[in-house]
Amino acid sequence: MSNDDDLRGRTRAERSAGRRYVGEFTIGVAAYLLLFLVLPRLVVTEPGSAWSVVIALTPIAPVLWMVIAMARHVRRVDELQRALLLHSFTVGFGAAMLIALAIALVTGAGIDTRHSEWAVFIGGMAAWGVSLGAFSFRANR
Repeated sequence: MSNDDDLRGRTRAERSAGRRYVGEFTIGVAAYLLLFLVLPRLVVTEPGSAWSVVIALTPIAPVLWMVIAMARHVRRVDELQRALLLHSFTVGFGAAMLIALAIALVTGAGIDTRHSEWAVFIGGMAAWGVSLGAFSFRANR
């Protein structure tokens, strides 16, 4: 292990890329939470009005920022990290699609599935995060 490597075997460039990603992504998460949780309480709108739609969709802007941060991170990392990210994105996407299909089938059977879009989002994101951790752990053994 060279002087530029940390205890996990990451190089200075990898640590730097990771710090930049965490910083960029954290800004997006903070902005999302602010716009999602606080903005609707500060700006009260008539349900179904044009302004209510604008306020409801405003949190998409920081999510777009997070997507850009992820894309920039993928460009910065080495081939192994890029492959691990791709595999975990695949698992997360597959999980989200399976959850969406299951909800559609259950809805077709007459079950009320209000707010099920959150299950798709949370399930896909959780599968992505857990699989990235598992793949990274296996790669570092």
